[in-house]
Amino acid sequence: MIITNLTGGLGNQMFQYALGRHLALKNKTKLKLHFTNALFNTKRDYELSIFDIKATLATREDLNKMGVMENRIVNRLLYLIEDRLSIKLNKKIVTERPPYRFNHSVLSLTDNIYLQGYWQDENYFKDIENIIRKDFTFTNPLDEKNRQIVDLIKKTDSVSIHVRRGDYVSNPLTKAKLGVLPFGYYKKSIDKIKKMVKKPVFFVFSDDIPWCRHNLKIGDNVYFIDHNKGIYSYRDMQLMSLCRHNIIANSTFSWWAGWLNDDKRKIIIKPK
Repeated sequence: MIITNLTGGLGNQMFQYALGRHLALKNKTKLKLHFTNALFNTKRDYELSIFDIKATLATREDLNKMGVMENRIVNRLLYLIEDRLSIKLNKKIVTERPPYRFNHSVLSLTDNIYLQGYWQDENYFKDIENIIRKDFTFTNPLDEKNRQIVDLIKKTDSVSIHVRRGDYVSNPLTKAKLGVLPFGYYKKSIDKIKKMVKKPVFFVFSDDIPWCRHNLKIGDNVYFIDHNKGIYSYRDMQLMSLCRHNIIANSTFSWWAGWLNDDKRKIIIKPK
């Protein structure tokens, strides 16, 4: 049994699932998921139920086998102790350590482990890319309004623009760690797309559409998508993945939208 700790938003949970799925397949064992909300980050919920994933939620018995406590606060404190102080208290728990880059040895891990970290690197699941793409199939049918947007996306040289603000602005810890991309990034990206694509039609997705309307001077061929909110915010990822090209933000949500885009001619512009 492989148990993957899920924390953070949808994009983070997708990376965490993808590594767990790879290791479960390699070890011919089951994958279980354990959702715990990070102590100091923006409050999140379990979000992978929108996909056709191949895993179930870990039970109390499953966690006990790994020596993992159900208490969220205790779990996160133990994570910080190992992450920051390099003190390992449980050999079955594998914690991602800085520098947070691809660690090939992780793919050699065997059965009966509990994974905790963000694992934000495509190399952790590149070998099973087709399986992950199938697992991350959106299962819920689109509503009428989103179907209309998809029709526009499909019949134009569609370009998604994702502007992540929200907790990047309001949460001091997130703001200090990641920060909002400068306006210049979007201006240069839009100008670049206009040079590379004959008749681009832009679709803007953001958690702050009023800011985008005021600041992004794109022209006439632009749609601001502002109706997918709350539990339906994942629809923005689905719509972005259907665009021909993507201008992404410094966001895992944004990254996955570009990755799920299966257009072989796609242009993806991303921040350094």
